[in-house]
Amino acid sequence: MGHKFRVVDDRQALPYSQLPDDYRTRAYLLPLTSESSHTARHCISDLLLLWRLPDLVEPAALITAELVSNAVRHAIGWSDEALPVRLLAIYAARTLRIEVRDPDARNLPVLRVPEELATFGYGMQLVHGYADRYGVRVTDAGKAVWCEIDRRSDAPFSRSDLTTERGGSHG
Repeated sequence: MGHKFRVVDDRQALPYSQLPDDYRTRAYLLPLTSESSHTARHCISDLLLLWRLPDLVEPAALITAELVSNAVRHAIGWSDEALPVRLLAIYAARTLRIEVRDPDARNLPVLRVPEELATFGYGMQLVHGYADRYGVRVTDAGKAVWCEIDRRSDAPFSRSDLTTERGGSHG
């Protein structure tokens, strides 16, 4: 089964002379379908292997699938279902940033403790568990939910310095 997506950007934002040595970026447009979270998981996994970041594959794939699934669930009700979900991956300064954009600015993610035996509501718990920073911002076209995973040689997934920003100035 082929995955449907379209790559829309790869290191085209700035001239190479202005970029850090480890700067990499990729953006995907995904349709508003239930299969998009599965596709996004494969896109990010393949991308991180291409970028030679195998230690980030598992947490990034889990987070990406969850964020895309939430985006599709909330954006699917929009009248124009042709509006895609945008998945952005940026790696620079030993930090991976994953950002998922969708057209729904009303349903913002909330960190909560799901009811016992609940079948949903664990998404932001998962992001909180794997990401070093995360947040959401309302945009002109909807919202952008983002998270960052620091890749430090001493403790790549340490949470001792976890900070959370919601709607802050980080872009």
